[in-house]
Amino acid sequence: MAQHPQVTPRDRVVAAYKGGFADRVPAYPIAGSFAGCLDGLSIEEYCTNPTKAVRAMLNYYERYQPDIMIAFNDLAKEAEAIGCHVKYSDYVVPSIDQHVLQDDKAKLARLEVPDPYRAGRLPAFLEQCQALSAARFPSALGAVLVGPWTIAMLMRNPEIMCLDTIDDPEFVHELMRFATEYAKRFGDAVLTTKIGLSYTDPTASCSLVGPDTYREFIKPYPKELVDYFKAKKVGTTVHICGTTHQIHADLVDVGFVAITIDLDQQADPTLQVDQLDKLVTLGNQRGVVAIGNVDVTIFERATQAEIEAEVKRCIDTVGRRSRFVLSTSCELPPRANPDCVRWFMEAARDYGRYDRILAS
Repeated sequence: MAQHPQVTPRDRVVAAYKGGFADRVPAYPIAGSFAGCLDGLSIEEYCTNPTKAVRAMLNYYERYQPDIMIAFNDLAKEAEAIGCHVKYSDYVVPSIDQHVLQDDKAKLARLEVPDPYRAGRLPAFLEQCQALSAARFPSALGAVLVGPWTIAMLMRNPEIMCLDTIDDPEFVHELMRFATEYAKRFGDAVLTTKIGLSYTDPTASCSLVGPDTYREFIKPYPKELVDYFKAKKVGTTVHICGTTHQIHADLVDVGFVAITIDLDQQADPTLQVDQLDKLVTLGNQRGVVAIGNVDVTIFERATQAEIEAEVKRCIDTVGRRSRFVLSTSCELPPRANPDCVRWFMEAARDYGRYDRILAS
């Protein structure tokens, strides 16, 4: 069962989502600004110029041929479109340095959900989705949007928002209702471009908020979002950074069709859990795809052997189970070494062959 030319990248992904096997484990790195830097763009150019961003993404696809292609620039665009200020740098992904509700939470009552076709860089992102959709890749295709909790946190300021959960829980719920409407509205606009939906909610991690906070203040809102799209026959994926194993069952309950995870980032190594094994076990019981979790923090400097070891760790952890897609633990650093990304895909194609895995 060598890699058959007639098996398309999309076939591999569909097989994994259905609990079956094609020729090998589907694989893709989470690539955003990295694609722009690879094309000689500054991070700001990549995130603000859709024409150049699309060209960079097409070149990235040609170079690496991932099984899943994502439309992804940065996680600040939703917050920016509602009045926050974005800070760009040459080396790290864009961030918010002025939060629209930081000094005046009463301002929320006066805010309106942005129009995806008019506000900030949202129309440019839709243009990017449209162009990638029109490219008709043989791979699966999805867009990365920001989840409600992270939109809310960036509007308010993450530290203050954590205090709000204690001091003013009603405000937090009000802000979450607003952010959920925003996430739905932008998701609807993206769906018109015929591209899949993935929401990243990095700040919903148990590295930042405890499982109880997740269940009280966060969980009801992605549930509403997922149900909203499920009614339109659209499945939704989630990515959360850091430590998540305490809420894996909650994420499955929410109804996500796929969950992409990072490494367990607890400082005490004795507490660290194999998040991938836990999620694949649960996912195979409940029909949910696990995506992860090759250590992305090494991609600027790793040797080929180190990249291969990480790919092997993930594939060996999953073993003969399905409902798994190999990916990086988080977004590639914008300045990742292009060879590291190539070694990742080469190792996936070779070591991820099911004739080898299922025979072992």
